[in-house]
Amino acid sequence: MIEDIIKIENIKFKYDKEDSVFAVDGVNLNIKQGEFTAIIGHNGSGKSTLAKLINSILLPTEGKIYVKGMDTTDDSKLWDIRQTAGMVFQNPDNQLVATIVEEDIAFGPENQGVESSEIRKRVDDALNAVGMYEYRKRPPHMLSGGQKQRIAIAGILALNSDCIILDEPTAMLDPSGRKEVMETLRKLKEKGKTILLITHYMDEAVQADRVVIMDKGNIKLDGTPKEVFRNIDEIKKFGLDVPQVTELAQELSKEGLNIPNDIIDVKELVDLLCQ
Repeated sequence: MIEDIIKIENIKFKYDKEDSVFAVDGVNLNIKQGEFTAIIGHNGSGKSTLAKLINSILLPTEGKIYVKGMDTTDDSKLWDIRQTAGMVFQNPDNQLVATIVEEDIAFGPENQGVESSEIRKRVDDALNAVGMYEYRKRPPHMLSGGQKQRIAIAGILALNSDCIILDEPTAMLDPSGRKEVMETLRKLKEKGKTILLITHYMDEAVQADRVVIMDKGNIKLDGTPKEVFRNIDEIKKFGLDVPQVTELAQELSKEGLNIPNDIIDVKELVDLLCQ
């Protein structure tokens, strides 16, 4: 039986105690080990706040979050929680601290007191995992945005993190950089890593095992990409788009074609039309 690596129990959070509005308002969510979950929502929906609560950057106003059984409000477990569920932010430059790529990735394990031979192994393994080993001697500032974000992910892997939380990691990247990051996440998922991706790109969300839609601090929809994106009208009420191919399939269905309303892949639609 696959265990939950993250358990979120009736979480509420507000930035200002005097504020009557909760940024996260009564969220319950369990994430299984090895699952690739995408959380989407418009600005202010609470998705990034939820990510920071999981990583103990923020502490809940009410409710509990457990990361591999550790209470995120337990100060004595703070380092273990952040090591277990590592965080990658929107701007990779904010996470790069060294002048050479491999030194940057070694920074975390060195601060853990890991012995040199193990650090060398972790750095090499992490670089190979994200396809950046050949750049190990390069200065980070000489890399592209997508490459920098892959280095940031490698830094989390070097800490032996079981779960990687990414808060809109492709928002500042061009299409090529976004593709690099998503390919890296798919490979890590195949290796058993738990991925929690905060994004506003629908084409990224459809690549996940599970999609969670948030609005006004609440979870509104939760399921597989097919289960979630078939709710086109409801999703648009939250100020979100749906994958273009899904909307196209719906329009074709309205015109009388026998097309299901849960198409999320272009190839799938083309195959149906060619039958």
